[in-house]
Amino acid sequence: MDQDAMVIQQTESGKRLIEALAAAGFDVRVAFWAKPTDDGKWFLYLASPAVDEKGPLAAYRFVFDVLRQIPDLGIEPLEVKVIGAIDSLAQAALALTEPTVTDRPFTVLNPKPYSGVTRFGGSVLGGVSVEGAYIYPSAALSSDQVGWRRTPGR
Repeated sequence: MDQDAMVIQQTESGKRLIEALAAAGFDVRVAFWAKPTDDGKWFLYLASPAVDEKGPLAAYRFVFDVLRQIPDLGIEPLEVKVIGAIDSLAQAALALTEPTVTDRPFTVLNPKPYSGVTRFGGSVLGGVSVEGAYIYPSAALSSDQVGWRRTPGR
């Protein structure tokens, strides 16, 4: 599979997982696929305050329960990493999705967020060396969801 097709498939699958997590009440502040230089593999990072509040083990359990409910997703559990909303990676990714205000006199600002996935081509994201990243727009995430409403599959 060529790189572009793989990225499209991964981002679509990631979006489906994020939507399922939001429906289950799991607050994802920022989500992105990144390929750390050390690992050489793509990972879906899900940044949530639940990790900061309840710990990564509880967050992984919740995410994996939702993941198991979507068998045709194409994302393996080992491809998912949950991180806290205050993690440097999360903060850097979030900053890249925020609109930039310019001081140029003839610039027209679009108040609507970019509807596509933001491609990060830099070499360092939040202090981590990466070969690249694809960051979901914040509008695609459920930032109004707080806490967990229920435990999926139970």
